[in-house]
Amino acid sequence: MIVQIRFPAACLALAAALAAVPSAVAQVSKPPRDPVLIQRKLQQSAALQREALQTLKDPGQAERLVKNAWTELKSAKDDMVINASNMQFPDPLFNTNNGRAEQALALLLGCWDTLKLRDKWTDPSKEIAGVRGRLQQSLGLTNTVAATTF
Repeated sequence: MIVQIRFPAACLALAAALAAVPSAVAQVSKPPRDPVLIQRKLQQSAALQREALQTLKDPGQAERLVKNAWTELKSAKDDMVINASNMQFPDPLFNTNNGRAEQALALLLGCWDTLKLRDKWTDPSKEIAGVRGRLQQSLGLTNTVAATTF
């Protein structure tokens, strides 16, 4: 009779102990946004920035490319922020990469604004040179973020 009572009691105690221990799934949380897709967005933004650098002789086309590059980079950055806020063990490089992405977005926005105002340029070669410099800076930052983002 004692054996019949001890076995269910032991099973119940084991079940209670297992319920109290966090599951392995909770320990390794899957990011809500796919890191592979974030990486693709970063690479797409970099490709669009390179293409914009090649097409600066056509400011209208360069404007569209810069806008698309900004959109891809902004989407990737937003996904990185969502992942970082939902991870149990955050990426130690997140703050640095987030700052780089912010800088790159600001540079792209400056390029985009300058290209949108091309009808008001007094010295087109000077404006193109400024856009080229900012695009090169942004491309370097974007490539760094892409290389160090998981």
